[in-house]
Amino acid sequence: MERFTSFDFGLSGLTALFHQDWNRLGEVEEVVLSHLSVGEACIADEAQQKEAAALERDAAVLARSTLRDSQIELLFSMATAGNYSFQSGETGRLLLERIHSACRRWQQEYGGIPAESSPRWFSSDAMAEVRDVIGDTPLHLPDECRRYCGSAVSELRGALDACAHSASAELAFRLLLRIHLANFIPVEQSSWARYRMVAAEFSLGEELLSSLDFLVN
Repeated sequence: MERFTSFDFGLSGLTALFHQDWNRLGEVEEVVLSHLSVGEACIADEAQQKEAAALERDAAVLARSTLRDSQIELLFSMATAGNYSFQSGETGRLLLERIHSACRRWQQEYGGIPAESSPRWFSSDAMAEVRDVIGDTPLHLPDECRRYCGSAVSELRGALDACAHSASAELAFRLLLRIHLANFIPVEQSSWARYRMVAAEFSLGEELLSSLDFLVN
């Protein structure tokens, strides 16, 4: 099936909005609403509704997963290149709850539809393949990452693997791609071939993949 967009979407897509000046938009909820903005139309089209549904599902499945709060925080920090800093008392699940609540409010105003789905995206084979990719791909973190990531690569790998196993393999794969892009982590040629294969299995768009072309070596 063809996705509603050829670009990144859902939680991994949202993290791109947490750039250096993201807080000029306001709080987390305002970032979500900006991401889902309908502009001056005052009515949402089907693609915007599908985006909201994907984001709502990503936040929900990750919050319900067995990941520790520290693992969720690590994934979000890396996906935003350290531009989102968790404050004292704030946890990964509290952040996901805020994102989820903002999505639900948007859906109540503009209409909600089911998130796109396919049985193969949630199959045991897909999960096994993504976990293998996460385990095998080299993740050479640039020195700059140490400014906001004090964790070892093994901990990042473990958080991605836990996401694939207990939340969503498709989300874990999108987060892996986002983490590469946000942190300028090189992609080995052997890994790139597998990335393209997995992306095809998840029907992910060409624009999402092509955004990483400059990292392939």
